[in-house]
Amino acid sequence: MTTQLIDAPTGLAELCSPDDLEAGWGEAAWMAGQQIAVYRTESSDFYASSHHCPSTGAKVMARGILGDATVEGQRVATVACPLHKEIYRLDTGDCLSAPGTSLPVFGVHEHGGRLWIEESK
Repeated sequence: MTTQLIDAPTGLAELCSPDDLEAGWGEAAWMAGQQIAVYRTESSDFYASSHHCPSTGAKVMARGILGDATVEGQRVATVACPLHKEIYRLDTGDCLSAPGTSLPVFGVHEHGGRLWIEESK
């Protein structure tokens, strides 16, 4: 039996296989001592954010409602907090419904058939 080693991309931590995530849903994960939410959109784009609601700190963002919105003529992926329905951009973390509030987000990259998350942003 041979073991194939995949070089870890610099500054990234291995997360999971893309097939571990169902399209249109989020999942909670524990990474580097913090809870994160990982999302796969209906178009199979991958995003990650803090699992904590920015308003209350409740660990609920993986159960948020995925969607999209048009911002300055461009469609962007969004998640709505399941508690207060505040809508956040998944690429920047900016809140579209309550300016001044933001959701910490992390870059997600595919490499070697796996998903990798940026260790810090």
